[in-house]
Amino acid sequence: MSGSLLNTVRIGQWEFHCIGLMDLPLYTDYIKATAYPANLWSASFAYLWAASRSRLRQILWRIVDGLLVTFGYSYKKTLYLFCLPFGAAGPRELAEVVLKCLHYCYEQNDWDYRRTLVRMINGSQLEFLQRYSGFDQAFRLATLQGIERHLAVAKVAALAGKEFATVRNKVNKFRRENPGVVVRRAQQDDYDALVELGRDWDSTAGRKYRRIFDRTYYREMISHSEELDQIILVVEKSGQIIGMVSGGILPTGQAWGGLLKYAGGMPGLSETLAVAFARELNRINPGVALLNIGSDLGPGGLREYKLKFRPVLNLKRYQMYLKKR
Repeated sequence: MSGSLLNTVRIGQWEFHCIGLMDLPLYTDYIKATAYPANLWSASFAYLWAASRSRLRQILWRIVDGLLVTFGYSYKKTLYLFCLPFGAAGPRELAEVVLKCLHYCYEQNDWDYRRTLVRMINGSQLEFLQRYSGFDQAFRLATLQGIERHLAVAKVAALAGKEFATVRNKVNKFRRENPGVVVRRAQQDDYDALVELGRDWDSTAGRKYRRIFDRTYYREMISHSEELDQIILVVEKSGQIIGMVSGGILPTGQAWGGLLKYAGGMPGLSETLAVAFARELNRINPGVALLNIGSDLGPGGLREYKLKFRPVLNLKRYQMYLKKR
């Protein structure tokens, strides 16, 4: 089996593999075989690997009854499922593997139901799981704040019609006020400029979005973008990088939006980045229909910003717990 075979940890009787960049092909194969909609934003390989870079947790994987199961193991020694298992399984088979793994977590967590959970699933995944007749007897749900937003790539790329008038006007105005700006693929020697952009973003626009995950993992993501199969676009003005956007095409055939950072005080720049990324995806593969740009984390500016792009799929998110007996 491919993967990080030498980098393992034992928790109780089970041995786990620590996720590594070399595990991307393994995850790709299992995700392609998955029957449920494997479209949760925080279950993309790039996110899973990035989450493993935190000192607060380890991201681990193990094959259980033919499925690839991803676990989180916190610094408090809590073991849980980070997302649903990947691989070929119907609702019953998937639920049985989840139950088996949650029962193991329950034992390792000193029989504490509160710490024994699947960290996140979305509404389309819940619909699949609820086809299992024993779902209500086995699991309980807690609804999370925020809605996961999926955009129509071709529509955002085209910006046609009244529904996109606001975004179209912002992009056009930005282009008029900033003639000569260049949108291009990031290059290896852009790393220092991208790090500096990240610092600037954190101290200006980024202060509004303290819960966005990429503050911790930004450098890791940009320095390993090639190994993670991530696309990075930058906007350059007079030789200076003033914005960046990243993401990639998933094994499901849909797309994932990862990082978005930009200089403050330039209206329309963030919209220009988002539209440029949709156009790049459409150019690379016109068959990519949806772009998951993650959750809006509840009411406020981030929700309003994402709704500008007229998401066509809006999914609630849940935590799924082992039900008390």
